[in-house]
Amino acid sequence: MLKIEIGKSADRTVSLLLPSSRTEIDQAFTAIGDTEKEMPVVIQQAQSSVPGLGERLKGIGLERQDVFRHMNYLARRTRYLTRTEQDVFSAALRMEDPKKLEEMINLSFNLDQYERIPQGTDQNELSRILLKKNKGIEVPAEIAGLLDHERVSDSFFLHHKGEFTPSGLVLKKEGAVLDEVYENGRDPDPGYENGSLLLLCLHRKEDTPVFEYYGLSVPASQERIALARESFGVGNLNMCDFFTFHRRPEDQLIGYLPVQFQVEEINEAAVFLAEKVLDGTTERFEHLLAVLEAECPRTMEEVLEVAGNLEEYQICPEGISSPEEYVHHVLENSEEFYLDGFIEQFVDMERMAKALMAETGAVETSHGIVTSNKWRFRSFAEDLVTTRFISPLEGNFHEENGWGGMEEIPSVLDGRDLMQYADSIQEYLEKEDWSNEGSRGLAEYLDNQLLKQRVVSIFPGIDEINGCLYGVATVVSRGGLNPQEMEAVMEYWSGQASDGWGEGFEQREIEVDGGELYVSFWQSGDSFEILPEEVFLSSLRESSGPQMGGM
Repeated sequence: MLKIEIGKSADRTVSLLLPSSRTEIDQAFTAIGDTEKEMPVVIQQAQSSVPGLGERLKGIGLERQDVFRHMNYLARRTRYLTRTEQDVFSAALRMEDPKKLEEMINLSFNLDQYERIPQGTDQNELSRILLKKNKGIEVPAEIAGLLDHERVSDSFFLHHKGEFTPSGLVLKKEGAVLDEVYENGRDPDPGYENGSLLLLCLHRKEDTPVFEYYGLSVPASQERIALARESFGVGNLNMCDFFTFHRRPEDQLIGYLPVQFQVEEINEAAVFLAEKVLDGTTERFEHLLAVLEAECPRTMEEVLEVAGNLEEYQICPEGISSPEEYVHHVLENSEEFYLDGFIEQFVDMERMAKALMAETGAVETSHGIVTSNKWRFRSFAEDLVTTRFISPLEGNFHEENGWGGMEEIPSVLDGRDLMQYADSIQEYLEKEDWSNEGSRGLAEYLDNQLLKQRVVSIFPGIDEINGCLYGVATVVSRGGLNPQEMEAVMEYWSGQASDGWGEGFEQREIEVDGGELYVSFWQSGDSFEILPEEVFLSSLRESSGPQMGGM
């Protein structure tokens, strides 16, 4: 909470609860009026949930246009701080004494550079801790009661920064370096935490579209999880959906985890990865991504098992990223495999690369070629499985007019109406240029790298079912997809139909007898639904027949 009283003098002020809109701010300035024109409008009083922050904001002038932007941001930022973090922030403000709003905000993103000795810690134990931090002296517990706590504290604070707060003693870490997270025009999400693995943007499942969200950085403490639950009024964050932004290299981790996992489950995994697996280096992070892509785990439990055994996997040296390069690498460094230079010119190197990678247990990934003597979960079925997803089609037909043009207002056609144009639509689909995507089609653009490993191809098409024309997404996968993967593919196809491939397709005219036809694979409204073919046909059998414009 951040509430300010603004005015030109302390006896005439206007209240603002931040964050405030531009309209609310303008109304406040209007209410202040033009009296005492020569005096600036300043913050006369301020109240904050962060102890001491309100007093520090008093006297800040509000003439600069960017001041309220910083004030609104500070208000949003403090909402994400737990009670303990607010105490640490309060202590850090006293230690660092920042003068500018930007510096205060930036300090709130560097709370990891401070440590807290909890309130209630025995004085004898506290003296032992301070002596160890100050002089590196390990005092036996048996003689801790003989220490002069006041002298120990005075000696420590001669050379170190620290402040007492309601939740304990806050100390600045030895060698602490404050990162510039907010300064120099950088404006991170208020829920971002320095050193986090992912920022999950939470929203209620029923909120569509998502205009507001709650940013939860993971790994998150139980206190922070509780704060997020309280903000949503739920007992479990798994009742929320989330999305992510891809602004930092770390954000790509979300694409290397199984699809359709839940918020608190990903937090538990992030805690494990941060504490047991990753070491803060780019090399270790890239190693993890490569191994996850190679193993392609389907559950979070499998992710943790792979990550916990990361040392069992090796990445080929830099410069060896393709199967052909791997072949030469093996031939040059192996006594078991040998290929005469003269004979090499007659060998199908592509086939040899596939055979050698299978023989040696090597897997090509977007982060390099991964090898292991013990693959844990990589088991793709050799058989390719085809799954079709069915959804309604809609068309707009512009009829030729008598002046050589087309009518501006089209006739809206449903699946039954479109049957007469099925051959023209099919012919147009077959002209689609897939040269950039090759044999994979829309599967080339899957964000999730694990799903991308399993899905071989996705191509849009049409089919007649019971005298009605429907849109079809034909998906070929290595083995069958589990329910979570099926759901993820349907969500992906829905996005492609509405905003991706389908958006471009519906804007291209198809010349037909008597006019021009535009075909849409997606429609807004509750009647639009994408279903696996088996589910669709079962639903069709139970109903009286296909529903016009929907299912």
